[in-house]
Amino acid sequence: MIEQKAVNIDIRRVVPSPEDRSYAEWFTWAKRGGAPVSACHAAAQAAFHALSSGKDVSVAAQMAAAAMASPPLPVDTGRQTYCAWFALANIDLNFDQPHAHAFATAAVHALDAGADAKGAHAAGLEAAGIK
Repeated sequence: MIEQKAVNIDIRRVVPSPEDRSYAEWFTWAKRGGAPVSACHAAAQAAFHALSSGKDVSVAAQMAAAAMASPPLPVDTGRQTYCAWFALANIDLNFDQPHAHAFATAAVHALDAGADAKGAHAAGLEAAGIK
């Protein structure tokens, strides 16, 4: 019998990764146009794939727009949550990208620490420099 090592099933990744940040920007690009959430994820996935394949931003935008009619691949909860907070900050609160990323990062970290949505929102505002 071969002894197997125990695997920690509670492995968590740090959110946001640089990929999460880029993905959220493309998600918000689609959301700003009024697309439903599933189309926003499909657009972000297509743009992300195009850019990681060496395509330029204009080609990524074309691919993102075309992909909005297709269902997205599954998206992990951390990335979905980050996208939602980033879109809220960038679209609804009209924060520029650096402040929207600061807001979303703080909100996600607050949620991970046990805060409710109101507490996460407050943490995001503080991180974005809004008191």
